[in-house]
Amino acid sequence: MGILDRLEEEFVDVSTSRATLKELLELAVGSILFVLLAGGLAYYLLGRTVALAVVVVLALVFAITIVSQTYWALTGRSDYRE
Repeated sequence: MGILDRLEEEFVDVSTSRATLKELLELAVGSILFVLLAGGLAYYLLGRTVALAVVVVLALVFAITIVSQTYWALTGRSDYRE
């Protein structure tokens, strides 16, 4: 079994189970910390305008991810089951 097979198997395993509230909170807190750190680093290295753009883009991506994960946590992912 190759590395890609293992990754696919793990992805399907995770995708078929419903996320718990703890996992959703971990995702939210991790996302917030990542956005703050990335924004701070961008501000330090590249300036205010670039940092603001980085924060907006990352916040949008993580917001979509969190909403998606919450939806799938409520409904389940039966389409991944074989």
